[in-house]
Amino acid sequence: KNTKRIIDVGTGIGSNLQYFSNQQKNISFLGTDYQSHLIKLAKKLNKNNRIKFRRLNILKNISPLRDQFDGLLCIHTLCCFKKLDKVIKNMCGIKPRWIAINSLFFDGNLDVMIHIRDHNNKKINDKNPNADFNIFSLTKTEKIFKKNGYNLIVKRPYFPDKPIKKHGKKRGSYTISTEINKNTTFSGPVYLPWYFLVAKKNEKKK
Repeated sequence: KNTKRIIDVGTGIGSNLQYFSNQQKNISFLGTDYQSHLIKLAKKLNKNNRIKFRRLNILKNISPLRDQFDGLLCIHTLCCFKKLDKVIKNMCGIKPRWIAINSLFFDGNLDVMIHIRDHNNKKINDKNPNADFNIFSLTKTEKIFKKNGYNLIVKRPYFPDKPIKKHGKKRGSYTISTEINKNTTFSGPVYLPWYFLVAKKNEKKK
């Protein structure tokens, strides 16, 4: 409610923003990513004047974006970082009213670092952060948000409504029935504990 501008951190080619802009006709979006070739492609593909794109490394200077956005999205991106302290600090430093995240989390005080080597794709190597599927502690994440002036008000696990078929032995999400859920998500040999999180900015009392 009352949201006019949203920034997307780790937007890739902007497919998420194309979807959201079709759902929300009165909101303008800024998609950001540290990879310049993805931003160039996003600009080329985008036909919506309510969506803009710019190159941004969220770990570096974010001061030009401060106090310009009502909301911040971060979808399938946090799992590519080694640590969350600085990235969450900088997202909070943009000072949106709310932050919505979709990534991999464990409901406990434990992080799990996972990196993929794809022997059929030389780009998926040990130096490529996009090959990370890191799972972060919800307990720790909540503390980081609180330290930076935000309360984590939603912590909801996500499971697909319908089964997803496995396609060979390559990367790509699929589901199998487990004791966790009938549609438990995997990619290759890795279980993917997807969560939706929403953090709300603390309002200072006058």
